[in-house]
Amino acid sequence: MFNRIRRRVRRLIEPNAVAAAPRDTTVQLRLPSPYGGAPWLTATVAISSTPRGQGEMLRLRAHVDGAMRLPPPGAERERLALDAGSRQGLIRHGRNAAAVVARNVIERLPAQPLEQLAARRWRTWLDVQLSTAPLDGGAQALMPEPLRGIYGDGLPRSATGEPRIGVWSGPAGGSAGGIAQLALLQLDERDLGRSRRPGERSAFNLNASVAQVVEPLKGDDQSD
Repeated sequence: MFNRIRRRVRRLIEPNAVAAAPRDTTVQLRLPSPYGGAPWLTATVAISSTPRGQGEMLRLRAHVDGAMRLPPPGAERERLALDAGSRQGLIRHGRNAAAVVARNVIERLPAQPLEQLAARRWRTWLDVQLSTAPLDGGAQALMPEPLRGIYGDGLPRSATGEPRIGVWSGPAGGSAGGIAQLALLQLDERDLGRSRRPGERSAFNLNASVAQVVEPLKGDDQSD
C-alpha cells in the first residue's frame, strides 16, 4: 500500500522525468530450417521512442538475414533440430509436422531454380527515423554518420511536395563478391512547401535508408 502511494506521488511531482524516459522494444523472429542447422531466416526489429524538446523522436531499425541452406544431393536429410529441453506435446509435434510439410514441398520444386536460390545469402538493413522535434538541419540532421561518406550532408532538394531520394549500387566487396544496394529517402517541411519564418526550424523530419547485400553462400557461412 505505502509503495503504491509513493509511486503515485512520485508521478505527480516528477512528471517530466517520467515523460522523458525513452521507450524501447525489440523483437526477433526466426524461420528454422526443416533440415536442422542454422535458421533459413532471422529478423530483428527494434523500435525506440524518445521525447525530445517540443516533440518526439521515433526510430525503427530492422535487420533481416536469409539463406536457404539445403543439404547436398544424396545426403541424409536430418529432421528439424529442436532445442534441448523438456518441451513436449503439441509444440514438439507441431514443429515436426511443419518440418515434414516443408521438406515435401521443397522436394517437389524444380531443381535448377531451387539451387540458384540456395546459392545466395540476402542481408537487409532498414533504418527509419522520424522527428517531430524542431531541427535546424531538417531531415539531414537525422542521417546516420556512415551514410555521410556516400551522400555528404544530404540529398539535393527536388520539386516542392516530393521527397528526396538517392540510390546507390555497386560491388559488395570482400572475397565472396556479390552486389550491394543502398537507397536513402529524406523529407521535411521544406520539401512539403510549408512556409516558415526566418530562422524557424523544421518540426517534421523523416530520414529512411535501406541497404541490401546479396552474395554467394559459402559452405561454412552462418547467420550473424
